[in-house]
Amino acid sequence: MNRKQEIHFHYVALCLYLNWGIIMAQFYLLSIVSTVLTGLVLSGDYLGSRLHFLATFRSGLEHRGAAVALGVVTALAGVFKLIIRSPGETVPVAGDLLPALAGIGLGVALFLEAAMRRPNPTESKVDRSAKAVLSYRVPLGLAGMAVALLHFLFPGVVIL
Repeated sequence: MNRKQEIHFHYVALCLYLNWGIIMAQFYLLSIVSTVLTGLVLSGDYLGSRLHFLATFRSGLEHRGAAVALGVVTALAGVFKLIIRSPGETVPVAGDLLPALAGIGLGVALFLEAAMRRPNPTESKVDRSAKAVLSYRVPLGLAGMAVALLHFLFPGVVIL
């Protein structure tokens, strides 16, 4: 490697390091927004009876494709929050443990709910276990929204 290539390599490495904080801030926002939206969709029936504007949100996401996409994005954001550590965090894994687990749980639950709405339902062991999990979708959605809100308000707390 000659001197010009070495300088270019260090310049690119410095730019990536400086932009890492921006990328992580965007990922942080994506994980919070997707977790809150998924929590709203899962608990939309309960919240829609109390706040009427949330009922329209629930009916807007009745499309199977939108529910699958939101579930996959939320679950992937949860998985990446387990793998990738945010800059400034001193704890390697447990820093975002609750938001990561909430994202994975909510994403899988929404994906299962969308899978249950397929055109030709056939009863299987997976469907029975999915029904058992989805019977708790309202408390799961409310808990996920609470974790996302706490993670947004207190980003430096170790477990949140």
